[in-house]
Amino acid sequence: MLPCILTVVLIGQALLQGSVLASETKASLVDRANTVFDLLAFDRHHRHSKKSICEQTDWRKSLKLVKEIPFAGLFQDLRGESKFEASGLVHVNDTYYVVFDSHRSLGVVNDKLEMMSETNILAGEIGEESQFEGITYRPDTNTFLVVQESHMHADNTLKPLVEEIMLFPTNTAYRSMRACDMDLELSHANKGIESIQYYDAEEQGKFLFALCEGNFCVGGKRGKKAGNGRLIISQLETDANDGTVCRWIPIKTVHVPSTAAFTDYSGMAFSGKRFGIVSQENSALWVGEFDFGHMEFTNLGEVYHFPRDNNCDMIYCTVEGLSWIDHHRIAVTLDRAKADQPFVCTPKDQSIAVFTLPHGS
Repeated sequence: MLPCILTVVLIGQALLQGSVLASETKASLVDRANTVFDLLAFDRHHRHSKKSICEQTDWRKSLKLVKEIPFAGLFQDLRGESKFEASGLVHVNDTYYVVFDSHRSLGVVNDKLEMMSETNILAGEIGEESQFEGITYRPDTNTFLVVQESHMHADNTLKPLVEEIMLFPTNTAYRSMRACDMDLELSHANKGIESIQYYDAEEQGKFLFALCEGNFCVGGKRGKKAGNGRLIISQLETDANDGTVCRWIPIKTVHVPSTAAFTDYSGMAFSGKRFGIVSQENSALWVGEFDFGHMEFTNLGEVYHFPRDNNCDMIYCTVEGLSWIDHHRIAVTLDRAKADQPFVCTPKDQSIAVFTLPHGS
């Protein structure tokens, strides 16, 4: 920015002080012109350095936007709400179900993303902040599981909380069925579980996949050491009576391949063997393959970047939820931009967007 300002000032001075320049020697005019061109060259070099990641990356492998719309444009009745801190979504049949950590309403949105459609509804009471970070669907019970990143357990430890809810047929409200702790002690309140996915392996059992936000499943400095993502796979344990006394017991911790060299992990989804993980801080999607028999990744996968602006700045800075539409297309939700994030992040925040992967991916 400074070279640009200096360049403009020098050019402006040259134009405004024409009479002075006329009296200057030819040598001084050449020196002044060289100074201007040197500054222009410096500015070009400065911008070139800033774009290095874009120039080093094959951007033909980046994601292409199909459609996007802010949540404020989807609902006919906003119910007095103007803040939509979207944190997770799941695609079931022709509908997206979205959770927001800013309130307890469940977003029910047709997958055509029609503006102010009558079928788009905020289900349930707005209420207070929910701290919901992820949502998944249980087809065997026709219920949804939503996860609170962390909450204070009775034993004074921080653990994730998984709530099971049933949506009414009218889609206008839902009922909370039960809430089950995940038996996973967390190191930081704001670096817990960021996304969940339910998997019914039939004879093997029913599993809940949980994605840790921080590397090594911790916060702090160690949690930012890129390339150390973790999945926690759990199974449900209940009492012998009505099942309301329950907890999710971790049975395996899976290392995400280091090629997903992300500072944070903000959403995941799988379709068949295809497994996707998104990062908010890196504004990128990692896609690999997963063996559900052995519960492990089978390849190194590949990283695809969300589109950037002409200066190579991230504009999809708040990607959180992820859902597969089909083999080539994904849907993501975007959280509200934080006060310390660049202004270019704001136009895309609090939205839902569909992207397609590049040809051959």
